[in-house]
Amino acid sequence: MPRQDGDIHARILDAAAACLTEGGFTSNRLLSAIARRAGLSRPTLYKYGGSLDEIKDALIERELTAYLAEAAPIIDAARWDADYVSDLLAFLVGRARRHPLLSAAVRDVPDMVLPWFTIRADLTVARVTALAAPVVQEKIDRGEFPPVDVPVLIDVLTRIVLSLVFVNSAGVDADDPEDLRRYLRTVTGFIVLLPSPGEGASPAPSAR
Repeated sequence: MPRQDGDIHARILDAAAACLTEGGFTSNRLLSAIARRAGLSRPTLYKYGGSLDEIKDALIERELTAYLAEAAPIIDAARWDADYVSDLLAFLVGRARRHPLLSAAVRDVPDMVLPWFTIRADLTVARVTALAAPVVQEKIDRGEFPPVDVPVLIDVLTRIVLSLVFVNSAGVDADDPEDLRRYLRTVTGFIVLLPSPGEGASPAPSAR
């Protein structure tokens, strides 16, 4: 995409984010509002942004990419200990809960947005796995991590994040960074205490 085209497309996405955050998810005239906010005519908006669905898809892709880019340095510095895992999960949960566009979507159109992070969470997990799996595998190869099942590890941690982003719990104030980290440190502590196979674990109950 030529630079000028890219600049116009970025203006469209910036305008869309602002309109949606201000309550545009339920607007019948969202395209007109985006065009006005971006300082573009409707034909120019269509030319560089596409349909409303295309604009929304591009915006979601941009915001998710930026979110993962923020997490990348923390993932690169991964350590195999409960404090690190707690800090990582607390960062991911806190950043998502404070994201203005995501908060607006959950507020205005929960039935539309929640399935992408619940019954369609496999798409989010796949994006996170693509980022994190090579880092974790490299640390395993260097002997810094034990030989864990990388896809399962990332899947479980991602689903913990998603559950805390979208579901409030009586056991934690997820909007309080210290309380969130305390809760996550307790969760990781429980996992550490679980015995490995052959180390005193009780046999699994048989299906009846």
